[in-house]
Amino acid sequence: MNEFYSSPSELYLQEEKEKNGIRYIGKIAGRCIIGYVLVQNILSILLFSGPLGTLYDADPDFQSVATIFFSLSSILIPFGVGGYFINKRLNTDVFNLGKPVSTSLMLSAVPFGFFICLAGNYVTSIFVNFMDEIGIHLSAPDFAVPSGFGGRLIYIVSIAVVPPLVEEFAIRGVIMQPLRRYGDKFAIVASALIFAVLHGNLIQAPFALIAGIGIGYAVCITNSVWTGVLIHAVNNFYSVVTEFMIEDIADEAVLERVYLITTVALYAVSILGSALFIVIRKRRRAMPSFTSLSDGRKMIAFTWNIPMVIALLIMFYLTKRFIELS
Repeated sequence: MNEFYSSPSELYLQEEKEKNGIRYIGKIAGRCIIGYVLVQNILSILLFSGPLGTLYDADPDFQSVATIFFSLSSILIPFGVGGYFINKRLNTDVFNLGKPVSTSLMLSAVPFGFFICLAGNYVTSIFVNFMDEIGIHLSAPDFAVPSGFGGRLIYIVSIAVVPPLVEEFAIRGVIMQPLRRYGDKFAIVASALIFAVLHGNLIQAPFALIAGIGIGYAVCITNSVWTGVLIHAVNNFYSVVTEFMIEDIADEAVLERVYLITTVALYAVSILGSALFIVIRKRRRAMPSFTSLSDGRKMIAFTWNIPMVIALLIMFYLTKRFIELS
C-alpha cells in the first residue's frame, strides 16, 4: 500500500479522483477530435461544393490559402473551446504557452527535436516499404507545389508556420499540459498518440507519434510549448525545401547528390545540437509521476471513454481512404 495513504479507502478515493481527472481530459480531447472532423467537413461542403472546388483543384496558390484557413478553423475552434473547459474545470492555464526556463536550452532543444523527427522519417520509410511489400499501399494527402515566389511564400506559411503554431497549441498546450500533473512520461505519450491520430493516415501517423514523443519531451524539459513550435516549424520547413528541390532540380543524379549532402549535413548538425542539449540540460529531467496509478491505468482512463472511443473510430475510418490493398 502507498505510504502516503493511511487506509485502503483513502488510496481508493485518491485513485478515483486521479482517474476522473485524466478521464475528463480524455473526454475533452475526444470531443476536440470530433469537432476537428466536423469543422473540416462543414467547411468543405460550404467552400468546395461549387466553383471554389474547381479553383482549389486547379490553383496551388488558392490551395495554400485554403489550407491556412482550414488549419486555423478546424484546430483552433474545437481545441480552443476544449481548452476553455479544461481551464474552468482543472484550473490549468492551457493558453499560456510558457516562457522557457532557459533560452539556450530551448535553442539547443531544437536540433534535438529535429533529430528525433529525422529518425521518425527513417522509421516511417521502413514501415511504408514493408507495408508495400506485403501488398498494403499507403498514401497521404498531397498538395501541389506552387512555382512563383509569392505562391511559394504562401505555401511555406501554410506548411511551416500555421500548422506548427496551431497544432502545438492544441496538442502540447491544451492536451499535454494538464496531463503533466499525472507525470510527464504519461503526458508525452498520450499527447503524441492524439497527435498521430489527428493526421488520419498511416504514413504521417507513425512519424507524428515518434516526433510527438521527441517534441513533447523537449517541451517538458524547457517548460515551454514555444520549443515545440520551433521544432515543428523547422521540420516542416525542411519538408517544404525538399519538395522545392524535387520540383526544381530536373536532373535526377544532381537531385540525389544535393539531397544526400543536405541530409548528411542536417544529421551532423542535429546530432551535435542534441549533444549540446544533453550538456545544457544538466540535471533537468521529465517530471516523475506522483500518482498511485500505473501508466497503463492512466492510458485506459484517458482513452476508454465515449467521446474518445467515438473520435478514434472516426479517425480509423477516415484512415481507410489512404489504404489500398493489392
